[in-house]
Amino acid sequence: MDRDELLVHLYAGRERFLAAMVALPRGSMLDRVDDEWTRKDVVAHLEAWERRVVELFERLRRGELPQDPGDTDQLNALLHAADRFRSLEDVIAGETNAWQRLIAMVESATDDELFDPEHFAWTEGDPFVGWVRANADQHIDEHLDQLTRRAGATIVAV
Repeated sequence: MDRDELLVHLYAGRERFLAAMVALPRGSMLDRVDDEWTRKDVVAHLEAWERRVVELFERLRRGELPQDPGDTDQLNALLHAADRFRSLEDVIAGETNAWQRLIAMVESATDDELFDPEHFAWTEGDPFVGWVRANADQHIDEHLDQLTRRAGATIVAV
């Protein structure tokens, strides 16, 4: 994979996300998608992880070792608790900003920083691009059903 292919994946994931968002009536963003989360919470969750991968990159770039986030489910619960009372407008603006920062990070990173599995020792032999995709297009795909689900059915965004 190279930067151009990475950007194709990232922008394709972004298009899937935006298509899902456009297909939803604004009021449905506060509908529950499971026992705890609303669609707004899903967007805040995506924002949080887009933000976290940029922060991780910046720390690694400065030569700092990131803190171990611990259990992912516990971290997600903490992030949800911190974001759940934000307004829909704030969440959407925050996610847009996080997405723009992620793209700026990808565009400013060197090829070694993104694709060399040995560049950041902390990644233990995995290229950083894996963290980018796992927190961007692949993460969107993990949550797309939650955004598009209506009354037990899945909406197909065209």
